[in-house]
Formats: sequence, structure tokens, C-alpha cells
Amino acid sequence: MVAPMNEQFIYLKKDHHIAWLTLNRPDRKNALNIDMWRAIPDLVQQAENDPEIRILILCSAVPKIFCAGADISEFDLFMKDRDARDQNRAAIRAACLALEGFTGPTIAMIAGACIGGGCILALSCDLRFGDEKSRYGITPAKLGLVYGLSDTRRLLDQVGPAATRDILFSARIIGADKALSMGLVNEIYPVGSLEQEVRDYSDILLANSPHSLWEIKKLIARIQGGVREDDIVSEDIFLDAFDGADHKEGVEAFLTKRKPSY
Repeated sequence: MVAPMNEQFIYLKKDHHIAWLTLNRPDRKNALNIDMWRAIPDLVQQAENDPEIRILILCSAVPKIFCAGADISEFDLFMKDRDARDQNRAAIRAACLALEGFTGPTIAMIAGACIGGGCILALSCDLRFGDEKSRYGITPAKLGLVYGLSDTRRLLDQVGPAATRDILFSARIIGADKALSMGLVNEIYPVGSLEQEVRDYSDILLANSPHSLWEIKKLIARIQGGVREDDIVSEDIFLDAFDGADHKEGVEAFLTKRKPSY
């Protein structure tokens, strides 16, 4: 696995230019309680504050499970206590916004079940890679609940309106191949090779200009937010890149037939 077992339910591990945000609650199949949701923004900020970190990978330290969803032991409290329910929802929103707002690329590495809150976290990442045993489900309709608007927006951005309706209306569990065909995940790999495939893909990203990746991510977010035509902001991003250190290094590397050093 990515890291040895740790007493913390969720923790951050640095590996060169990669930060591994790791779920680690084996006795509850990584079910997310409010403390875990609350921990995520600070952990993401730790990665953001480290100038060496360029990629963040969300993963599990528990074999054959990514995340079973929300912690059902808290459901009774949330049914009875509106304040507790509001605090939990605020914690979920803050966690998702922190992941979504990370400067560099984020990847969810999904082995096994990715249900409910697990999908919420995975959809807050830029990319999702799963193994052949991974399965996915968003199940509020089975419990008489309603998926949040921002969570629905993230799902719709990835799979489109028709598949979003299917996933939310049916609340069914979707296998790896179906998730891939829907666009819910980017790639599916054989069991046992997922981590190496994710590492290999990360190496591809690390070979590219970090400035380019940061700005590309911002542009995609602006387009998803409704911007459709170039404006002063997008033109400045495009033109300023020509004066940047990464562009200079990339051109020099190309002309001298060597790999760039970013």
C-alpha cells in the first residue's frame, strides 16, 4: 500500500513531489465521520504550503476499500439535532472546496468500493483512476435524502445530465466498466497495478510545466463556471506565459534536445 497503517483516520504523507491524502479507518471501511471531513481542509493546506508538492493523490490505506460512505453511526444524531446536521454539511462543503481548490492536479486512486461520501470526495478531484474491482454508488435516494447542489454539479460536470439522472435516480451500485463508459472515472486498471499506474501517470504530469498545469486547471474551472469567451483574465494568462521561467526552460530544453527541468 501507499503507506503503513497509522492511528489517524486520515493523514497526509509526502513522497517527493506528491502528497498522498490517505483514508485510514479500517474497522469502518473508511466511513467518513465529521472529524474526518473537518481534517481535510487543513491537510490539503499543508500540501498547498509545501513548495515541493505539485500533485495531490487521494487514496486509501485499507486494502480493497476506498470509502464506504458516510458514518451511519452519526445518522441518528443528525436526525435529531439540526445544529449537528448543519455542522456536518458545512464540514463536507469545506472539505470538497479544499480539494477542488488545490493548485495542482488532484487524483483519486480508487481500489474497491467508492460509495456516497467517497464519491463526493473523488468527484472533488481532477481525475479518478480505479481498479477492476472498484464500484461506485451515490445512494441518498435509498435513504429519503437529497444529494447537495454542489455535489450534483460536480457529478454533472463529469458525466453529463443523462448519466447524472441515472446515477442519482437509481442509486444503484455501478461496476468499474460501467463507471468508465459513463465518464465517472478516467481509467480502470487491473487489480494490483493501480498504484503503479497512478505513479506512472503522475510522472507524466511532473515532467510538464507546473505553471502550465496550474493555469490550465484555472481555465477549466472558469469554463465550467460559465465563462465561454476570452477576456482580460484569460488573455493575460495566455500572454504572460511567454515571459515565464517555465516557457524559457521548455524552449531551451527543446532546442538542446534534453528534458526540461521544472
